[in-house]
This record gives sequence, structure tokens and C-alpha cells, in this order.
Amino acid sequence: MFCIQRLSDKGWDCIADNLNLLEARAKATLWSQEHAAAFRVVSLDQSDMQFLCRDGVILVDLSEPADLAAALEGQPSVLMEDISWKILAEAN
Repeated sequence: MFCIQRLSDKGWDCIADNLNLLEARAKATLWSQEHAAAFRVVSLDQSDMQFLCRDGVILVDLSEPADLAAALEGQPSVLMEDISWKILAEAN
């Protein structure tokens, strides 16, 4: 399970928890765009950051790659982003 944290002047504040990774990524992306802020997704024990975005732009995505061959060559995965946007569209 994962939590979403928002960057404030006091550091990272947890604003939502007990989310699966896809849901957390989708919400963090949406909220970062709506609030023009930085959000990250970390494991509940806060030992492992999976995702970071700011102003709706994904800066770091350590989610499982859609294409292992592309990931081995250092190219970004688009499947996770496509899934996140589909979840966001269905939520609206």
C-alpha cells in the first residue's frame, strides 16, 4: 500500500494513504496539476518513493516498466501513464 505526500514549506505531508500504486499515481498527478504543487507516492513505511510529479508533470516514475526491453535501454514506460489517465477519465 502507498500514500500520497504533498511538498509544503515544512517538508512532505501525507494527505492520502492506503492506496494502491495506480490509484496513488493517478491522484497525485491530478492534484499536482490542480494545485500547482509537488506530490510524491511512497510506500506506507515511507522507505521507498515510487513516483514524483510537479504541476501535472511526471518527474520520476519507478513503477514497473511496460516494456522491459525499452526499460533496459533507459527509455520511459508509457503504459503506466496511459493507465493512470484512463483511471482519471473514468473518475470524472
